[in-house]
Amino acid sequence: MAQQLYFSRDTRMFVQFRNTTDNTENAADLGKGSLWEIPILDGYSFSQTTNTSEITLAEMESTAGVSRRGRRMFTDSLAPAEFSFSTYIRPFKSLGQSALGNVYSGTVGADTGSNTGCHSIEEVLWAAMTGADKYIANNNFMSFRRNVNPVSGSETDVITPTATESTIVFTESNRSAMHSFTIFFLIDTATSNPLLYRLPEAVINEVSIDFDVDGIATLNWTGFAKEVQDNSEKLGFSSHATNQPNCTGGRVGGGNLILGDAVINTENSRQFGLVATVGAAGSSAVTEAIDEATTSTANFIRNRLTSVSIEAADATDKVAGTFPGQHAVISAVDVSGSTDKITTSTAHGFTTGDEVRISGITGSAGTAVDLNGTHFVNVTSTTQLKLYNTEANAKTGGGTGLTDLDALNAGATLTSSVIANGKYSLTLTGGNFNIGNNITYLVPEELGAINKPLEHVTGTRTATGNATCYLTLEDTDTTNGTSRQFFNDMVGTGAMGKVVNKFKVVMDIGGSTAAAASTADPAVKITFPTAHIEVPTHSVEDVISLETNFTALPTDFGSADEITSVIYYPPSAY
Repeated sequence: MAQQLYFSRDTRMFVQFRNTTDNTENAADLGKGSLWEIPILDGYSFSQTTNTSEITLAEMESTAGVSRRGRRMFTDSLAPAEFSFSTYIRPFKSLGQSALGNVYSGTVGADTGSNTGCHSIEEVLWAAMTGADKYIANNNFMSFRRNVNPVSGSETDVITPTATESTIVFTESNRSAMHSFTIFFLIDTATSNPLLYRLPEAVINEVSIDFDVDGIATLNWTGFAKEVQDNSEKLGFSSHATNQPNCTGGRVGGGNLILGDAVINTENSRQFGLVATVGAAGSSAVTEAIDEATTSTANFIRNRLTSVSIEAADATDKVAGTFPGQHAVISAVDVSGSTDKITTSTAHGFTTGDEVRISGITGSAGTAVDLNGTHFVNVTSTTQLKLYNTEANAKTGGGTGLTDLDALNAGATLTSSVIANGKYSLTLTGGNFNIGNNITYLVPEELGAINKPLEHVTGTRTATGNATCYLTLEDTDTTNGTSRQFFNDMVGTGAMGKVVNKFKVVMDIGGSTAAAASTADPAVKITFPTAHIEVPTHSVEDVISLETNFTALPTDFGSADEITSVIYYPPSAY
């Protein structure tokens, strides 16, 4: 009899997320919750091993000239299962389930009815990583929330979809244990005899992304689970119409389907589902996997478009001698009369909404307005701008919050005055970032028994990264916001006086121009508000480059704000 072989290329992965009250291994709860299909890349793995101990002897020879050299092995405990896989970063705007039935037969939408919020194929993994424990419709869109003991005191969104973007926050990730989920690996090599592995009580330990300049934006996930179960005998086949997930089939090995069993729909592209309820005469209601946009080719993100912005987080550091970044000398104030504009001697390079610091103006303290200090700019030309009291007012550009400069003209002296935004823009050649929960498992150590893992606990949350770029300067300005200036400022006198420096690091994966609603290109924006950056190191190759390492830090030990947000921007269509 020929033996059946199974090939990794035929693997499909599914993730089951159940709300807190249903997230148990009780038979009645196994089919509850929601299910997602997540395409994975080659190189995935899952395994489970045992922990052993060894007893050896070390003795001298007996009177007979013999020395015992044997040994004994004992199995102490079953180690937690480990898994790793990679996914592409794939944002999309849902078409809504009502439209999908007419557009893509057999596809299950990420939003209900006619709602069209922004999602990502891998969003359930982010939800598990960041402390979500509930999946529910919110403001007409399906979102992940924290329900049990939320930090704010009331149920809080962890992933918030809108019509234009999807925002992931880490404010609920300060947990001693993360909400678990279930992973299914379906190896469907044999049409009539597929292989199904189930990993219950899974948690995400770490996610990382590498910026391969010629590659596609990819997330690398690792984590743990309670065990690896072969559920191939708990698998059945069915043939049912689109949007009518009720089947009457039985198990592959014989017998009726029960709660939590898996079902493959042979009519609709071998769609995968879990039995949620069992009715009369063996009729089963199936929760089918959400698989919207999994076959699209329009929602992949190109790494070549990625850029990094580094900005001094403390406004007082945005001065010459510390971290000026983009800067310019002020040549005139309010030269146009009542328009309240500042003019710079060279192109300033600022963007509307930038926080800037002005220093070096003398004689203004006694006037109606002292211009030295922090402002927000509205750019009117390459050499002119208006000053505002808030970022929002600056972006509006009206009269609200506008700094009145008329009283300054008479007494102020502009000699050596500088306006700076503290920003350094790096065009990357490579890099990565990593977010870790540092999870360990509690395992009993009873003698005479093979102990099993009880529960996981989280460790210190870490967020680290590095970025490489060419060593550059501008033809017209050898200092202004370049990688060369960044190195010089990091080793300058001002920086050396800071035991801990603070920079706002913004990664635009897919490009900053793409990070907006309804654009042709998908993108992701990741913001680290108070990162500590090490002095860049030089790499001497054909083209000299710099490598910069950073560690994202919270504002204090009890906060979870080292990452402000991860924002997904979908393409205009998929």
